[in-house]
Amino acid sequence: MDSKDQKILSLLAENARIPASEIARAVHLARTTVNERIKRLEQKGIIQGYNVRLDNTQLQRPALLSRVAITVKAPQQQAVLRQLGSFSQVYACETISGSFDIMLEVRTQDTAELDWVIEKVSALNGVESTESAIVLREFFRREV
Repeated sequence: MDSKDQKILSLLAENARIPASEIARAVHLARTTVNERIKRLEQKGIIQGYNVRLDNTQLQRPALLSRVAITVKAPQQQAVLRQLGSFSQVYACETISGSFDIMLEVRTQDTAELDWVIEKVSALNGVESTESAIVLREFFRREV
């Protein structure tokens, strides 16, 4: 992968619907060459899909965004991770380094629902502790 591929990926990450002709102008390549490069990046699994950024407020989706950090007993981490997938309020789940083992991105309607999620997560076998933080304002989000 060269600098042209990197630039193509950067442009697609910013706007997955950007026309190939516009990418071609930005990277100084022919449109057909850009299309071939994108296809190759898809075939290699570097591009795994294309996402849409949604305005959750306009869609009347859960508006309260929170992070929940979890400490688990090491032998039960995989079981806890599998169980976390059953919570529809959990939008992202990552294993992390540091004082905690797992970080969740949680979206709920309100603090009462967040409290319910935290209670249920805390009750999972192997969970030792949780710590949560409510996101007050998201300034930006990068996909790459």
